[in-house]
Amino acid sequence: MSDDVAEEIAELRARVRALEDREEIRELTSRYMQAMHDARWEDALACFADDASYDHGVLGHLPDAAALRSFYTEFVPAFERAGGWAFDVLANPVIRVDGDLASGRWFLLTLLTDPADGEAAWSVCTLDYEYRRERGRWKFWRNHCVHEHLLVPYAQGWGRSARSKLPEVAADAPPGHTARIRAQGGKQRPGRLTRSIRGWTVPTLEPEPEAAPGAPPER
Repeated sequence: MSDDVAEEIAELRARVRALEDREEIRELTSRYMQAMHDARWEDALACFADDASYDHGVLGHLPDAAALRSFYTEFVPAFERAGGWAFDVLANPVIRVDGDLASGRWFLLTLLTDPADGEAAWSVCTLDYEYRRERGRWKFWRNHCVHEHLLVPYAQGWGRSARSKLPEVAADAPPGHTARIRAQGGKQRPGRLTRSIRGWTVPTLEPEPEAAPGAPPER
């Protein structure tokens, strides 16, 4: 086999591997959303790496496996018991893979029922996810949800007269979930991929300066 042919084969293998990685990441993210829709909380938790975290913005910071478990087995079921219901529409993924790490930015539109009054509402978020290959499979590693509009009444939409708000059930979230938001003065921090703050109605901190080339991202 000539050097040119060997090089072409190696290049094709790398391209196929990248395509397979991106497809597995899409499948993981869709599988997670399906589990959330079906109230399969253990299946949702299985999508996370062993040392994963989730900065859920105004719904709280989940720094480890214990916090993730309490969120998915306590807070989310409490939302449903209070009369909440949600249907998620996930779109516009931009996925980048770098070896055993990857990042993805998604748009999330949620049609839901506000548990406080039983009325229809909207939620609009940007999902800034980081993935890691763990034991040969892609998993969520560092998730970040930026709430652009949260629980906006369906009839009002998200125009000038609309008002984003937290669900009342959030007051019963497990202790510590919202400590970071309180420390930030009630404001949410953008993610590495979601630097623009244009149009966000949930109070948001100014994006931090870009890190120097080669510098590790802030966790």
